[in-house]
Amino acid sequence: MKKDNVKEKLEIHYYLTDGSHSMNAFVRNKAEKDLLDSLRKIGELLDNELDIETETYQEGGLVEWLAIGVPVLHYLSPSINNIITHYFTKNADLEELDKKIKEETLTNLQLDNISKIKDIERDIDNKLDNKLVQKYVSNFYKRINDYKKVEKIGFKDIENNSEELIVYRQYFKNFILEDNVTLEEDDDAMIEIISPVLKEGKYNWRGKYKGDKVDFSMGDTKFKQEVIEGKHTFLNGSLISCHLQIKTTFDEFGDEKRKSYSVQKVYGTQELELGELKLRESGKKKKQDKWFNEHCPSLFDEKSNNE
Repeated sequence: MKKDNVKEKLEIHYYLTDGSHSMNAFVRNKAEKDLLDSLRKIGELLDNELDIETETYQEGGLVEWLAIGVPVLHYLSPSINNIITHYFTKNADLEELDKKIKEETLTNLQLDNISKIKDIERDIDNKLDNKLVQKYVSNFYKRINDYKKVEKIGFKDIENNSEELIVYRQYFKNFILEDNVTLEEDDDAMIEIISPVLKEGKYNWRGKYKGDKVDFSMGDTKFKQEVIEGKHTFLNGSLISCHLQIKTTFDEFGDEKRKSYSVQKVYGTQELELGELKLRESGKKKKQDKWFNEHCPSLFDEKSNNE
């Protein structure tokens, strides 16, 4: 069955601090690319290709109208502008907007099966919480946030003459997704050396750590210089005992993005897997400190025992 086409208008109003009607072209074009990418993805979520046209800028700060052509939706029935607004405003009425989208969709589908209704509601939640759309929205607000001339942005459904929803500058950061970094320390790491660095420069070593091949930086400058001077021999199966720092970067959705390894201190070397571990001065000191901590309780420990 062929779907009828409808055209909706979404107004995007950039309120500028100096009352002017102009923006930096590079900032505007890059931000609007992120905006259009988000609309394109929303169209994909609705299994439709949106036809988007821009209309003449209006007075009052900088106002742009987007004419959005889309087949009448038999899934996620409400105005396409409601769905766009959902992602770009997260206003106080967000819960009410989500409820409206669900109610109108389910009414349109005319479902009488509770199980099917629950399935549809879960699917709606997924479509209204899409990671890629959130990323485009984040990019949009990050570019605008870096451009101090914009003090707030308004979104308004022109066709339905809806109330304009305003996002103020202080809330732009709420839409910007950040990476999360965790640091893990392994003070008893053993790394099998696959490829050492034998010359000056910021080159990564390659080795095997807990069965995985890893590239790592050598942060122990003294050991690094000893290697360059030929004081250490690396054979097949050679290992180093070291303090290893593992930096893991997670993206804004909690998925691992990248992992980097850095040897902070080399305690000793071992030419063969079953060979003798030759401790360096740092390794000997570590061994002494460990023995002392195990055999000589601190004054605090003695006080606790006496109590």
